[in-house]
Amino acid sequence: MAKSAAIFIESNTTGSGAEFILRAQELGFAPVFVTACPERYGFLPDIPDLDLRTCETSSETAVTAVIDSIATARPIALLMTSSDVYLYTAALQARRLGLAGSDPDAISLCRDKARQAAALRAAGIGVPDSATVGADCDIRNAITQVGLPAVAKPISGTGSIGVSLVETETDAIAALRELLQCTNDVRGRSMQPDALLMSYIAGEEYSVEILDSQIIGVTRKHLGALPHFVEIGHDSPAPISSQFRTRIEREALRAIKALGHVHGPAHVELRLHHGCVTIIEVNPRLAGGSIPSLFRHTTGFDPVLAVLRSLLGMPWRPPAEGNHGSIRFIVPGREGSFALPQNCERVVDRFKLAELVLYHTLPMQFRRRFDFRDRIGHVIAVDGDPAAAARRAEAAVGFICNA
Repeated sequence: MAKSAAIFIESNTTGSGAEFILRAQELGFAPVFVTACPERYGFLPDIPDLDLRTCETSSETAVTAVIDSIATARPIALLMTSSDVYLYTAALQARRLGLAGSDPDAISLCRDKARQAAALRAAGIGVPDSATVGADCDIRNAITQVGLPAVAKPISGTGSIGVSLVETETDAIAALRELLQCTNDVRGRSMQPDALLMSYIAGEEYSVEILDSQIIGVTRKHLGALPHFVEIGHDSPAPISSQFRTRIEREALRAIKALGHVHGPAHVELRLHHGCVTIIEVNPRLAGGSIPSLFRHTTGFDPVLAVLRSLLGMPWRPPAEGNHGSIRFIVPGREGSFALPQNCERVVDRFKLAELVLYHTLPMQFRRRFDFRDRIGHVIAVDGDPAAAARRAEAAVGFICNA
C-alpha cells in the first residue's frame, strides 16, 4: 500500500520550511510540495523522494485540482503550510478533506490585523489603539483618532515588511500612502491595499509560543533601530520574573481564545511596559525567526515535530526546562558587497556556537530592505547563564560583520 501523503502548500523559504518536510519523512509519510515557483526554495533539491507539484497556488480551483489528483494515488494524512500567506488556503483544504487543522475562520480573523485588534479589544484584552486606512481620504482621520507616535503597517503583512514608526504627521501621511500603493504581497499575489495605523507601545517585546492552547515557551525579542522593526535576535527562555511570565502567558492564552484559535500553533507578540501587557498581534502559526531551532538547542524540544504530531492526532509533550539560548541575526552594516572574513572558518569554535547558518551564498551584494530580508544568516549560542549566551552570540555577529 502506498505511503500516506503529507501535503505542504508553499512554505517558509528558510528554516522551518524544509524542517517540516523532513520531519514528515521521518514520521513515515510521503511529502508532497505544492508551489507556484519551485525556484523560490533553495532547499527543494536537497530533499530526497519529494513529490513536487506545480500549480497557481493563489487559485483555490488550481490547488483543489492538484490535491484531488494526489488523493487518487495515495491517502492524505495531513495538509498544511508554514507560510503566513497560505495559512487560510491550507486551512480550507484541510477542512475540505476532513483533516485536522486550524479553523479557517480563526485564521482569516487573525490574518486581518484590523479585525483581529477589534476582536481582542471587544474581549477586554489590551491592544494598541488603531484605525484602518483604505484610501487617501482616511489618513488624516486615522492620525487624529490614533495620535502620534504611531506604527504604520499593512493589514495582512508579515516579516515586518512595510512596518514603520511614524512620529510626525508628514511621516505618517507618507508611510500610509506608500502602503496604499502596494497591490501585491511578498509572494507577488494581488491584495487589497489597506493599511493600519496603531498607537506606538513602548516597552520590552516578547513572544509567547503556543500549541493547542498549551504554552511551549516565552521568548525575549530584540529589534533593530527605529523607525523600522527588524528582529535582530531572540533569547529563550526569556529572562523575566515568574510574576511577569505568568501575566504574559495568561494574556496570550486569553488572546487566542478570544480569536477562536485554540487548536494548532500560535505566535503571540506583545509588549510589557510598567507591568502592563499589550498584545501587538497574534500569528496563527509556529514562530519564525529560527525560534524552533533555538528551542531544540536549549531544551531538546522540537516545535516542528510537535506541530506535525498534533495534526496527526499523536501525543506530544511541552518542553522541560533546559539551558538558555540566544540567537542573533547577521545583518550587514552597510549596503554593497558582503563576504565572510578570511578567518571565519573557526568562528563556531571561537565563540562556542551551537549553530551558524547562512541564508545566502557569499559573497553577495547586500541591499537593505528594512524587514526580515535584511537578515542574511544567524548564530545561536547556548549556556547555563543567559547573559553569557547573549554575549557570545552578539560577539560572533560582531566579528562576522565587522572583521
